[in-house]
Amino acid sequence: MKITDEITLDKLSENLRNLPSDFVILVVSPSEIYEKTNAKILKLLCNEEKISGIYITFNQSCETLFELLTGAGVDTSKLFFIDMVTKNVSGKTERTKNCLFIPSPKEISDLGVAIDESIRMSGENKEFLFVDSVSALLLYNSMGTARKFEHFLTIRMRLGSLKGILMSLNSGTEKEIVPFLAQFCDKIIKIK
Repeated sequence: MKITDEITLDKLSENLRNLPSDFVILVVSPSEIYEKTNAKILKLLCNEEKISGIYITFNQSCETLFELLTGAGVDTSKLFFIDMVTKNVSGKTERTKNCLFIPSPKEISDLGVAIDESIRMSGENKEFLFVDSVSALLLYNSMGTARKFEHFLTIRMRLGSLKGILMSLNSGTEKEIVPFLAQFCDKIIKIK
C-alpha cells in the first residue's frame, strides 16, 4: 500500500492518472470541499477516461446528486446510482433507468445483491465503483458491520476488475475506519 501525503484538490487528477488500471483508493476530504472532490474524481473517470461506473450513495438522494454532478460538468449518463437514502426518507421505491433504491442504509446486505444486479442489468460494462461515503456507514451501522461491508466491497472491486474509489469525510469518524481500510487499498489520498 502506498500512502500519499496530504495534497491539494488541484493535484488530485494528476495523482489519480498515475494509478494502475484496477486500483482501489481511499480519498479523505474535508467537508468544505467534499462535493468538489467527488466531482473532480468523477469528471476524470466519466468525462476524460469515458468510463461508466456505479455510484453508491449513503449521503444524498440520487436526484440531488444527479443535479449537483450535472451542474459540475460530470457526464452523468456514465453513472448508475444505488441510493441508500431516498426510500428510507420518502418511500420512493421504483427503479429508474439510472438508479436503484435500497430500503435503508442499514440494509447493506441488500447492497451486495444490488451491485451485482446493477452490473448484470447494465447495457454497458461498469468499470468503477464509487462509494460515498465510508464514514457515513458508521452513522447507520456498527463498526463491525461497517468493516465487514467495506471488506466485501474491496473484494468485489478486485474480483470484478473495477476501479474502486472509497470516499470519506475528514470529520473524525475516519480515524476509526481508515486504518482498517488501509490494508485493502492501494493508496490513501488525503485532500487538504
